[in-house]
Amino acid sequence: MTISKTMTRDVVTPVTIVTFVVSTVTGVMLLLHWNTGLVRFSHEWLSMAFSAIALWHLVKNWRAFLGYLKRYAAQAAFVASIVVSVAFTGMTGTTGGGSVNPGAVFGALSGATLDAAAPALGLTPDKAVEVLKAANIDAAPGETLTAIGERAGKNGAAVASLLAGKRAH
Repeated sequence: MTISKTMTRDVVTPVTIVTFVVSTVTGVMLLLHWNTGLVRFSHEWLSMAFSAIALWHLVKNWRAFLGYLKRYAAQAAFVASIVVSVAFTGMTGTTGGGSVNPGAVFGALSGATLDAAAPALGLTPDKAVEVLKAANIDAAPGETLTAIGERAGKNGAAVASLLAGKRAH
């Protein structure tokens, strides 16, 4: 067996598995906003290690990769994943260098009263009460989304998200 095959099987494969798992776990932790301590640092740097190994693998197997791309299903999957990635990044990213937390908007709305939050979510206060009633959630226009959510076993952000999903188009 050559050094290259030994290195791939005995070193690169285990390192790839570990960096993939750690990147996935820390990514979920960041998504859930549990990013204290070393989580963000670990995620960013181990993702870089995973990316470097993946790039090395791509270069090493370039001919096989080109062979895959001769198949229609692989081409479609490749293009679809690029389109979805670019669209998702465009919808959630910023150009100002600041961090983006889509949940922050809903979190900020949680303390607002329903009559103040409804217009920001594209609804009239009456329509918001109607939407919540249809979801078996009791609400009054003068109540905060947090108070409404607590009675329903939800948080204010969940109430805002429900309302945002029902806004007039």
